[in-house]
Amino acid sequence: MNADTTTSPPSSLVSLTTILSLFSALALLILATSFSRRLLPPSSSRRTLVLGTWHFFDFLIHTLFEGSFLYHSLCSYTALAAPSSDYPHPASLPANPPPIWLGHRNRSYGAKHSNYPTALLWREYALADYRWAGADPTVVSIELLTVLVAGPLAAYICYLLSLRRPTSAQQTRKWLLMIILATGEIYGGFMTFAPEWLTGCANLETEGSMHLWVYLVFFNGLWVVLPGWVIWEAWGEVRGVFDRVAEEGNREERKRR
Repeated sequence: MNADTTTSPPSSLVSLTTILSLFSALALLILATSFSRRLLPPSSSRRTLVLGTWHFFDFLIHTLFEGSFLYHSLCSYTALAAPSSDYPHPASLPANPPPIWLGHRNRSYGAKHSNYPTALLWREYALADYRWAGADPTVVSIELLTVLVAGPLAAYICYLLSLRRPTSAQQTRKWLLMIILATGEIYGGFMTFAPEWLTGCANLETEGSMHLWVYLVFFNGLWVVLPGWVIWEAWGEVRGVFDRVAEEGNREERKRR
């Protein structure tokens, strides 16, 4: 897609795009909750319902929202003026020119160059973190793994949670994959923001309350707190298995005495 649009300047005011973006996230949460109640076994515990809701919500966000970010990072662009003998003047060139994205020297990629509804969502989020308006190599690299690996993995975990009578192997696989996915989520969040922390948060809007506390802290915090809780629950399951094995070993030892 070829379009020439720009993001609006940061503002603490709530716009129509802000409302629609938040509503779309809420709609996915409602859909995920409905999934848990309809598809998980009727005897599922509250913990299982929360795990099902979280992983299906995780799948939807990675696939629909972040998948659209990848699309715009790879397909939405504006053609730049072709260089000539007098343009650009050498004195106007930066000391460290930006990398050539996808081999196209004369294109600028990202959601800021599109008017699709999904692009408007990312242009709204870019008011908090400007990297998401364009095609930042670090962010896109993380999102490739997120969309292509984490999304399908979350969907598969939902399948394992929905089984009425899972085998021992399926139970083991479920908790192992939840640990892998949760660890990846936390690591991905760190790698997304660590470059900004190390360079003075040049691309982050840390002044406006909406952008700082809702977009940056709340939404990104979800992918730290909930994966951390999943790891904690998985640790409890693993510890319980080893405790039972140890207890059985102790009983066998007492019988032999």
